[in-house]
Amino acid sequence: MCGILFSLCTTGVAVEPDLWADLMCLNTKRGPDAQGTHQITADTEGENPVDLCFFSTVLHLRGPRVVAQPVENPMTHDVLCWNGEIFGGLKVDCTDNDTRVLMDHLSQMDDRSPNGLLNLISQIEGPFAFVYWQARARKLWFARDCLGRRSLLWRRSDGGPFMLSSVGPSSRLNKKDWAEVPATGIYCIDLSQPARQDDVAVGGYPLKNYTWSHQTTPDADILTLNLPFPKLNTEMPPADILETTKVDDAVEPPMDPKMDQSIDQFTEVLSESVRCRVADIPSFSETNRARVAILFSGGIDCICLAALAHQHLPLSEPIDLLNVAFENPRTEKAKQQPKSKPKSKSKSKKNKESTESTPEPVTSVEKEALNSMYNTPDRLTGRAGAEELRRIAPNRQWNFVEVDVPYTEAMEHRQTIIDRMFPLDTVMDLSIAMAFWFASRGRGTITYSGTTEPYESPARVLISGLGADEQLGGYSRHREAFRQGSWERLIQEVHAVGCRQNIYSKFRTR
Repeated sequence: MCGILFSLCTTGVAVEPDLWADLMCLNTKRGPDAQGTHQITADTEGENPVDLCFFSTVLHLRGPRVVAQPVENPMTHDVLCWNGEIFGGLKVDCTDNDTRVLMDHLSQMDDRSPNGLLNLISQIEGPFAFVYWQARARKLWFARDCLGRRSLLWRRSDGGPFMLSSVGPSSRLNKKDWAEVPATGIYCIDLSQPARQDDVAVGGYPLKNYTWSHQTTPDADILTLNLPFPKLNTEMPPADILETTKVDDAVEPPMDPKMDQSIDQFTEVLSESVRCRVADIPSFSETNRARVAILFSGGIDCICLAALAHQHLPLSEPIDLLNVAFENPRTEKAKQQPKSKPKSKSKSKKNKESTESTPEPVTSVEKEALNSMYNTPDRLTGRAGAEELRRIAPNRQWNFVEVDVPYTEAMEHRQTIIDRMFPLDTVMDLSIAMAFWFASRGRGTITYSGTTEPYESPARVLISGLGADEQLGGYSRHREAFRQGSWERLIQEVHAVGCRQNIYSKFRTR
């Protein structure tokens, strides 16, 4: 997670100093390892030159050395600000830096046609946001990946400077002019020609959008930006599976060999995806400390990801499991209220019920645990999940990090979290963003052999299973769709999720 800040100013238009300073500070928090500024005055076809200012911050996640940004090609004077990771499509060795690799490819393109850049970006597998100045063509390119997994906002106010930033301004400054750059394609501001009357314009220059699509009939004369993945599979399962599968079956339905093969292939793809994200993380502290942490609620998604990370990391290296629980004053107050006695029942029925439902004795340790204000459902399932991982991988040190958030601390950070997140449409949006915020700090406690001590995770990479339920049909609405219309209706429901606002960007803090 790096930071990008950019401005385009025409003559007589300047960025407010307070706004620029505020955004520089916020983007630096995203990239503490290196920061840099690069300014250009570009000659244009218009009457006056245009001032371009690039500011980048770097969080070092790939390669043996920190590569400061913005990156400039000294021969072509192209400039790149990159917030992303290349996991496939372009070859990036473990000793390389993906920013350098991408810049080398960009500098070798033919600047006479956009096709070269569009084809190059189409190949990239991984999350990204970027700003790229193509000096020879006098074009500014910027975009987010097609799944919107990296944040990038723009400011397109009339009469003011055009701006891009990985993070929006603080609440004390004007936020109404900012919006998220749509993840629908790659944008280009062409400074080589003035905008025509019917053009979408920025500062008097045309703004073009090359949209992502699944190209079915390649045509060299048509500019295309191909999606780096195929269309959603809509193939129906075999007839025998359709006939025997029932949503309420207590037993596992018969497995078709083709479906069994697909499950194995999915596991291999997911395992390789995890490997790419954990294999080359640089170590900035003493050995045998965690480089990877899992946002861990104890659900099957995060348990699977933790198990896959275990397969690709040295056994000497711990894995941190970050589990968040919030203090809820209303719940605590309800616990302290005396419970009303149930209405009396007939003696025979009362005796029968007491015989059937007599609870097991509760030890003092269990009683203390049950009464703890932080024993939320996710905390309990998280502990159980951590024990399961220790059972299947006993040679690995699994650090179950209990991140307890007092109510006062949650309220103290609430406004800051709201400023950094998008969207804020529901209470659930804020709840998930707050959990991410406190989990990503990695500050909590771990317990070994009955001893609890403070712990702060040194991990730089946090892995989340967010989106698994949407992609794999894990919600009750998917079950209901299957019940109402079998596989056809289920496929429609899963496809509808992908057509709505992207699941990766929906609950992403800035």
